[in-house]
Amino acid sequence: MRLLPTVTTAQSAVPVLTPITDAQLSKKKQLTRYPTLTGAPLTKAQSDALANELNALYRSVMDSLGSEDARYIKRVYATVVYSEMTARSLLAAAGCMQSKRKLVATWLLGTSLLSFSKILNNMELGHNVMHGQYDWMQHPYLNSQKFDWDIVCPAPLWQHSHNYLHHTFTNIVGRDHDVGYHLIRVTDEQPWTPSDRHNMFKTAILALGFEWAVAFHDIQISVDEYADSPDRHQTMQQKSRALFAKIARQVGKDHILLPTLAGLTLGQRSAMTTLSGNVTANIARNLWTWAVIFCGHFTEQAHIYTHLDDNESKGDWYVRQILGSSNIQGNKLFHILTGNLSHQIEHHIFPDMPASHYARISPQIQAICRKYNIAYNTGRFSTQFRQMLGRIRHFSQPNAEEWQAHTQSLSTVKNTTAYGVAPDKQNAGGLGKWLPPVVRHALSYAW
Repeated sequence: MRLLPTVTTAQSAVPVLTPITDAQLSKKKQLTRYPTLTGAPLTKAQSDALANELNALYRSVMDSLGSEDARYIKRVYATVVYSEMTARSLLAAAGCMQSKRKLVATWLLGTSLLSFSKILNNMELGHNVMHGQYDWMQHPYLNSQKFDWDIVCPAPLWQHSHNYLHHTFTNIVGRDHDVGYHLIRVTDEQPWTPSDRHNMFKTAILALGFEWAVAFHDIQISVDEYADSPDRHQTMQQKSRALFAKIARQVGKDHILLPTLAGLTLGQRSAMTTLSGNVTANIARNLWTWAVIFCGHFTEQAHIYTHLDDNESKGDWYVRQILGSSNIQGNKLFHILTGNLSHQIEHHIFPDMPASHYARISPQIQAICRKYNIAYNTGRFSTQFRQMLGRIRHFSQPNAEEWQAHTQSLSTVKNTTAYGVAPDKQNAGGLGKWLPPVVRHALSYAW
């Protein structure tokens, strides 16, 4: 049962202010590190003309969709299914190997194949199908309303936080909750706090458990989004119950059911090789997904926006998607394993276009960007990854003004406490105090 309607094509407001002058435009060519935009880089006429060209390109691709595209996504689905079956058989069989060398070799092969299957399921299959890229096929399960992927996040929750909020309000601080995931500071527009000193450590934890961050992301967003809604409790209860049900299914399958079956059938060692392979494959998938997503959004020249204007144009929306995204260069297999999110710019422009077409239209997108003097950010994976980590490290430290504001706030709190007025704190009791606030919220609404 779906919780929310799927939104496949973002149509939201973008920052459209007074167009910059020629002098400002010339100055803009000198790239600023970690740029923040408060104005539109194109005039209204230019953005409208750009929109017309991109709309024509979109229509030409969508009108060409047919049996070849259907065969492609069916082959991807078959690859996911058969590689998973083979991988799980290898992991179970590894426990039956007499020599340690054969056990390790079989386990490594099974774990690598399962990691491949989970990555393909998550990126090229799940992400793209749930974006509605193949709804035109009217397939019974390869569509955005029925398909659900192999991670702990339910599809409807992800579609609300990602398809709708992220793709609508891309890189707008305070509206796009993927800017830092409520955990990591990646722009000056996010106030510095002492916890930001641990940006790199928090990033490592986020990467290792990325599917869990994605799972609870919509709960964290919805607590504020539905704060004034009379249906808040019902909506949050529905979301929280769906989340914990999906967690139970995923954890039960990978960590309990399959290892138990392997153990009962082939012995205790097969249970352990199955369990360890499942855990390792999930972590590998998390690390890969995190790296691709962060390299597509938080490189050095990924633009952040401060606010939006309700009177936006589609052309301005296109420009924001281009400037706020970063591509990653690679071969065909690399692009498939990223779900073609290595073409993040093309994906953000056309989120419901089958991703297998992004590489083909990329040269045309680049030509349009050159024509309108819009930066097209692309680079090798090593370059984008280094820039992304550099950005996170940079914003872990405060500048002089931010440090002064922090010390003043500490002084204010100290004085307030000295006069007997302690700041309000909400402390959870029992085991709850060890849980992140978002998990406590989900639990409170679920039961």
